[in-house]
Amino acid sequence: MKKILIAPLDWGLGHATRCIPIIRELLTRECTVLVAGSGDSLLLLKNEFRYLTFFTLPSYNPVYATSKKMTWKILTQVPKFVKAIKAEHRQIESLVEEYNIDVIISDNRYGCWSRKTRSIFVTHQLNILMPKGLRWLQPFIHFLNKKFIEKFSACWVPDFPEKSLSLSGKLSERNEKRVNIIKHIGPLSRFSGTNNQEHQYDLVCVFSGPEPQRSIFEKKVKEQLRDSGLRYFVIRGVLSHEPGSSENEAAFLNSGALEVVMSRALMVIARSGYSTIMDLAVLGKRGILVPTPGQTEQEYLADRWKEKGAFYSAPQHKFNLQAALNESKAYPGFTIDRSRATQLLNKALAELLGEPVTIEG
Repeated sequence: MKKILIAPLDWGLGHATRCIPIIRELLTRECTVLVAGSGDSLLLLKNEFRYLTFFTLPSYNPVYATSKKMTWKILTQVPKFVKAIKAEHRQIESLVEEYNIDVIISDNRYGCWSRKTRSIFVTHQLNILMPKGLRWLQPFIHFLNKKFIEKFSACWVPDFPEKSLSLSGKLSERNEKRVNIIKHIGPLSRFSGTNNQEHQYDLVCVFSGPEPQRSIFEKKVKEQLRDSGLRYFVIRGVLSHEPGSSENEAAFLNSGALEVVMSRALMVIARSGYSTIMDLAVLGKRGILVPTPGQTEQEYLADRWKEKGAFYSAPQHKFNLQAALNESKAYPGFTIDRSRATQLLNKALAELLGEPVTIEG
């Protein structure tokens, strides 16, 4: 029985939510799964898998800007992040030794690797985008990201390998020949996509991501919802506090409950994080995407899917609910081939665990 350690990054919840299908598949293979993490992402996985063993890793504790100068704010904290990476690496080495870990699967935690065992790095950002004023830093950031990833045995990209089917676009394009380390494992979603529900809500709003922007976005939308006359449900996306809920609002919902609520919606308003894109595609839902100000990845994904005619998007500071609803009528969303995504993940896991690989026709 293989012992697998899962370690998601704690910047937002997306890194943890896309670990859920990996954990589920490992459990069906009778693996012993342990989870290491910090913050709300660790709380989320504790809520989903109460019977697993959990460890707390050092938190990166990023401080986010209230303005659009998010990238510069993050860059000033690089020394603190490097210290956290070194600390988590020391702790991972101790866990590998103490618990005889066979495999580490790290979702964007650069320090969660060990030469004593196989270590997998999960990311859709082979290319980290810099904002216009800092593009001169792009080659250095790319070099640094590449060097960190190459410490791992392999890098799993949660996307399709074909450029024409890619959800992440240029974020996951590789400029070097690193075929032996990079493997596409298909889009990952915690949702099954089989929960067909009658439409109960005109709109479901999912507020997530870093503070203070999460609260700013929530306040802006809820002010416009009150007199809208819409049937709506709000998921505030907070785990650490305010656990209560009401008839049309919840602080947080686990994966099963969230899928039911979103399946009952005609439209979903959410951030344009990559995990959200994957979830909407699995559910086949129409969406209005509002990127976190200053997060270049989310801004790129919002622009990409708006240009493709799938999801309407708008910047947070200009967000107008009624205008967004009117504009979004021309954007139908999109769906993915779930069976192929499952095949890609199963193939990667089979190879990782030394199981026979079934070749699909």
